[in-house]
Amino acid sequence: MMADQPARVTAREIADFLAALKLRRPFDNDGPGRTGEDAALLAWKASLLDRMAARTEDPETRATAAAARADLAAARAELAADRAEALAESYVLRTGGEH
Repeated sequence: MMADQPARVTAREIADFLAALKLRRPFDNDGPGRTGEDAALLAWKASLLDRMAARTEDPETRATAAAARADLAAARAELAADRAEALAESYVLRTGGEH
């Protein structure tokens, strides 16, 4: 393995990820936003797919890894927006002001 290449993804890592995914609560698109657990699973998925993509020239594999990174970025942005909204609401409750 070259020094700049990440370690190969093992079958055990994939099995562990799928087991964690199976235990995850269903995500309801009409319900509340993503959770930190969702973001953690998306980060894990992106990491696995990035490591796979680093070892191939296959454009579909690389596109799948890029899509996973985009999903992770969107989830993190959604969580940040939710936290900002909660902080704004907290400010309103404490000060009686508007946000």
